[in-house]
Amino acid sequence: MMRIRTLLIAATLVVSGCASTQSLLTYPAGWSDADVMVGRERYQIWFHESQPTVLVQRGEPRPLGQMLAQNMTVRAGDQSPGILTWGAAANAVLNQIGCGATEVTGADQMREIRYTCQPGVSVRNEVNARREEWRRGVVVAAPAAN
Repeated sequence: MMRIRTLLIAATLVVSGCASTQSLLTYPAGWSDADVMVGRERYQIWFHESQPTVLVQRGEPRPLGQMLAQNMTVRAGDQSPGILTWGAAANAVLNQIGCGATEVTGADQMREIRYTCQPGVSVRNEVNARREEWRRGVVVAAPAAN
């Protein structure tokens, strides 16, 4: 446990120069809200509690801190999928609740995606109602071109 904590602190210091680090640290630290397969690639999605954004990371289900550490070490050399794949991962759950991705930012194995929703959508209520289903897995086809 201490080793993971040390690795997480080191990883946070490495990315602390990034503008998105402050935003990253505002997401819930636990398990993701959704486990999404886009083609053969697996992604984890966390909804921000107060902003219209989701955090999307490549990989198997794990708490946020463990995923950050894995994506900065084990997956550090992996080629990142194209922007359409990241959008497809987010839209796999966003479209189910009447929302859609509008802007993708980030690099490497993680993206923050801003979204908008149809009038009247309560994102928090929808996520709470669907989280267990989404954690069992959502599957979408990979985009034709990246």
